[in-house]
Amino acid sequence: MAKLSKGAVGILVARSEGTVPFAEPAFCRNLCIMGEREGLEVYVFSPVSVNPDSGLVAGYFYEDGHWGRKWFSPPDIVYDRYFSRDRKLLNQKQLTLSLLKKNHPFIYLTRSLSGKWAVYQTLGKFPQFTSYLPETVKYQGSSALSEWLHAHRGEAFLKPQLGTQGRRTLHVKMSTFGNELYITGRAGNNNVINRRFLSLKQGLEWIDKFIGRRPFLLQPYLELSNAEGEPFDIRVLMQKNETGRWEQTGMAARVGRKQSVTSNLHGGGTAHKAIPFLIEQYGSGAGRKIATRIQELAAEIPEALEAHYGRLAELGIDFGVDRKGKIWILEVNSKPGRTSFVKIGDMKSARKSIQNPMGYARYLLHSKS
Repeated sequence: MAKLSKGAVGILVARSEGTVPFAEPAFCRNLCIMGEREGLEVYVFSPVSVNPDSGLVAGYFYEDGHWGRKWFSPPDIVYDRYFSRDRKLLNQKQLTLSLLKKNHPFIYLTRSLSGKWAVYQTLGKFPQFTSYLPETVKYQGSSALSEWLHAHRGEAFLKPQLGTQGRRTLHVKMSTFGNELYITGRAGNNNVINRRFLSLKQGLEWIDKFIGRRPFLLQPYLELSNAEGEPFDIRVLMQKNETGRWEQTGMAARVGRKQSVTSNLHGGGTAHKAIPFLIEQYGSGAGRKIATRIQELAAEIPEALEAHYGRLAELGIDFGVDRKGKIWILEVNSKPGRTSFVKIGDMKSARKSIQNPMGYARYLLHSKS
């Protein structure tokens, strides 16, 4: 069993098939390397890795270019990177964390946000954000969607409250005379959806079946695309650093394929440096002004959410910009990815995105002691 006198960080991830049996192996490897530089012992574990009798954790560690596995004492800090929508697996995760906390109280590096609807409602309580939030309501069935379409120029955007990576998003468009319905979007497996229904009733029934019992949100369809008709958004990564203060780690533009509903990289999109991209789209003066305002909003959002949720460590904040230059706050993610920075060659931000969680973990441990 390893002695963890210098402080242990456990990275909680889902199990996965492959050479390394857990999710995000490259990210976890970099965290282990960076954690060692910060004077921490970092290991990777999943909910099934904890021995219920001894409380010890069968964790993976990275050393000399290879992964190894051994028994560790319970972590002092848990960095939750566990992704799943399976209720059974999520229950197992919660039981594991409860068991760990009972044997050895730990600190959560960050908290999860409780869905898009709750985040929307929370931000809506702050006057400085209201003009940047799209009108949003819960999906209440076919009749309500029909009323929405007739009241919003025949268009709507639907997205799951708990979805990620642009999956299960729909753009719904009614024909001029209201007798046909066009639906484009992404399925749960991220395949492209492109459907045409010859009656409004048939289309609405298909949508209702597609949604099932999942909680969905209904919003206006916003023209958030560039001059070539490709959807895009601006991702800003905000993180706490080694002094416990929020900072902007990096910013990138993500551009989707033509006819796609979202700009998510998992759907085949590309990444670009944000400020040059905005200047190209809106001109030098307007582009820089938009970038500055996005950065200002991104700096204000974390503290607003912390006032409601408690201490957080990192947030990926997505902004849309329409053709008139109007900025929209689209989503806030408490388990953000980092691939955009590598794709645009911003290695400084890529390194900082790994360094900050470990630096903040060290800060929390020192504050505790």
